Amino acid sequence: METLKTIFFENPWQVYVFLGIAELFLLFFWRSRRTGKAVIRLLYPLAAAGVVFAVATLVVTVREELIMTLNDLEQHASALDIDAVAEYFDDDFRLSSRGRRVDRTMAVIVCKRAIKRYRVSEVEFLNTRIETNGSTGTAELITQIISDSNEATPAMKWTFHWRYGPDGWKVILVDQPELALYISL
Repeated sequence: METLKTIFFENPWQVYVFLGIAELFLLFFWRSRRTGKAVIRLLYPLAAAGVVFAVATLVVTVREELIMTLNDLEQHASALDIDAVAEYFDDDFRLSSRGRRVDRTMAVIVCKRAIKRYRVSEVEFLNTRIETNGSTGTAELITQIISDSNEATPAMKWTFHWRYGPDGWKVILVDQPELALYISL
């Protein structure tokens, strides 16, 4: 079922390829017959492609909502707006750090202090991998933190655990960040 959602609502290129092949087949059929019915049949794949396009455009899946939420989170993180980032944290938010769990308020305080202490000028998202399963999701983010001296820290891998609720996607847990091997192609 999840595959069908992805194919029809999020990434319908396979459907377009199939409909394009069907259109070519019908065009070949029309050239050999040149009847009125054959001309009308040429419109079927085009109409189906239009319907698929409309559905893919109008229907926003839960996974697409998470992608949009991550894009917003990235903008706030890049601007170093920690208060705006914290809006995406659930009330039960926890940051797992060296065997202890840090709550939402403390995480905000720690982030603001680290930005000042290390003179962070930019946070760059290098790569994102998202998995959803109903009302829960996981996002692995590879980030690069750059200081005022234009020195970059090693790439860090963060794992965000999400929950979907009435207020949209909220982060419930962030695993302790790890060093990441990231090669830009």
